[in-house]
Amino acid sequence: MFVMLLVVLSTVGLAMAGPAITQGPSPAYSQPGQPTHHSLITNLLLYTGFNDACLANALEACKPTPEQHQQPSLIQEAKEVLKEVSVIVNKLESRPRHCKDLLDSGDTGRGLRLVYPYPGQPHHHVTVFCDHTVDGGGWTVLQKRNNDVIRQDFYRTWTEYQLGFGDLKGEFWLGLDLIHVLTSTTLQQLRIDLADYDGLERVAKYGFFNVGSDETKYRMSVGRYSGDAGDAMENHHGSGFSTHEQDNDNDLIRNCAELFRGGWWYAPRCHDSNLNGYQYQGNHPSFADGINWNQWHGFHYSLRRTSMMIRPAF
Repeated sequence: MFVMLLVVLSTVGLAMAGPAITQGPSPAYSQPGQPTHHSLITNLLLYTGFNDACLANALEACKPTPEQHQQPSLIQEAKEVLKEVSVIVNKLESRPRHCKDLLDSGDTGRGLRLVYPYPGQPHHHVTVFCDHTVDGGGWTVLQKRNNDVIRQDFYRTWTEYQLGFGDLKGEFWLGLDLIHVLTSTTLQQLRIDLADYDGLERVAKYGFFNVGSDETKYRMSVGRYSGDAGDAMENHHGSGFSTHEQDNDNDLIRNCAELFRGGWWYAPRCHDSNLNGYQYQGNHPSFADGINWNQWHGFHYSLRRTSMMIRPAF
């Protein structure tokens, strides 16, 4: 059973991979009219170390057994193995890529979930925070700031912003590498929820949101605003990400990340939004270095709570 499974799986793998690329003339034992499965099995045996001359002699002496003379039990066993392989492949392909896939499969509520967002890597899973309680559900949360007793420091290094940090059940940043993967599979929309210290809340939604790769310095594209918070992201469209030791803001005079105490897609005019800024509580005398959303509370007010979340637009 094990040998048959190995041969079947290897043959399926070779067939899926397409025809092998060879250099020079075909081997002597690849005669015209020879059944295709001979070349597949030959390639397998050569790959595992068998001598090519030996294989040529063996294939010359052997002829395929007609199906009616093969052992019925072996044929049935091979069919069952292929059926099992098909079931496994279907399961791998149906694994959730993000929180919207989980919602579509019947998931409810909010909390930590496993997703498989990496194309071609069906076993590579990550833990994310899903929210199915807001605006129809299916949201994968990228960032969260809370007025908790224990606060996270968001004045972090480039590597920390790449990989992510914090507590997924509290304050956190998911990580630029993962955000890039999540926004690259299909068109994403962005939702930003804001709350102040007077109990007021605002929402900013964007019809499309994308974060580029490391090679682009995680350049952000965002647009098609709607909501009641005011559009504080328009100024950041097309900007690379910056931290205090990785200045990518195109401001020739200032290091915006260092000056405004955060990591963000700082623009040539630095920012209208600074959701990863310092965690002041409400009004602060310093200029624009808090958790600011200029179009709502200006540059001298740090918000109590923020969250950024994405969901496929279609």
